[in-house]
Amino acid sequence: MSQSPLAVLPFISISGTDGDIATAQADALNVGGALSSDFLNSITSGAIGSTAASAQSTATVANVNILGGLITAKEVIATVTSSRTARGAGSNANGTTFEDLTVAGTPVTTGDAPVAPNTQVSLPGVGYVVLNEQIPAGDGVTSSGITVNMIHVYLQSPTGGTLTTGEIIVGSARSAVGP
Repeated sequence: MSQSPLAVLPFISISGTDGDIATAQADALNVGGALSSDFLNSITSGAIGSTAASAQSTATVANVNILGGLITAKEVIATVTSSRTARGAGSNANGTTFEDLTVAGTPVTTGDAPVAPNTQVSLPGVGYVVLNEQIPAGDGVTSSGITVNMIHVYLQSPTGGTLTTGEIIVGSARSAVGP
């Protein structure tokens, strides 16, 4: 299993006010015929105060090529934000975009464009892909979080079954705040 650069903030205690930032990057990632990409960058930041907290994460990947050209994109950007105040907690994925995304030979986006959350596309003989997969967490009152996987390929049994035999995730970002 290969993993791209991962930027993770340490736990920040509620006892005071504090903030931090973490970054990670790589020039390229190549996993056999399954995945290749250039310029992988992830950044995450967070801050906590006596009455509010926030966390932001961005993952950027360029020149994505999955399964020998079955899925390609010039650029993939996952951006997530979570915040908590006295009024409640919330998260969003505003700013997530694909540039020149193509799935199974069909252009999904031309130029920079968002794709509706949790868009599923069948990949005959392979499985399916979920684009802009958004997984919320928290209660929306004291905690909130979101994970975004820009491209999540579910590889399934070639005999036509629904058993997932593997996964490929590209452009993943997560943020969360809570007690």
